[in-house]
Amino acid sequence: MKTTEYGAMAILSSSGYGNPSNEKAITSTTGNETGVMINTSNWEWTAGGHKGAPVFSGKNARYYDAYEASNTSAKAGDALGTATTANPGCAGWHQAYQSNWVGIFTNYGGDGFYRGEYGIFSFSNSRASANYTYYARGVAVCGSRTIEK
Repeated sequence: MKTTEYGAMAILSSSGYGNPSNEKAITSTTGNETGVMINTSNWEWTAGGHKGAPVFSGKNARYYDAYEASNTSAKAGDALGTATTANPGCAGWHQAYQSNWVGIFTNYGGDGFYRGEYGIFSFSNSRASANYTYYARGVAVCGSRTIEK
């Protein structure tokens, strides 16, 4: 899942269509089993990070979000920015308190974003999260069909 896709899911979770409470440990975007399930006990790696990260070398850029070493490169919808960036983002929403921006740390094979362990709006870089368990979420479209009434 791209970083902007994770951000859209997180933002939806705190909207009127989701679970607008200010709880830190939201486990579903809607507050029940019909929503997108969120694991706030572990980090979730997203396909986004520093533009020079070795993990993205040779990969098609449409499948990940690339960022500069400064948080001013936050993108609209990724829920990563802070109050002082052009795209303010959601840092600190729902009592999330982790917000470490990416940079290049070659001893960890590059730098990407990990999301969610300290609340759905928490994010960290691979250097800060190197000793943690993390997961990734995949999205696959297998086909579509029209359902008629």
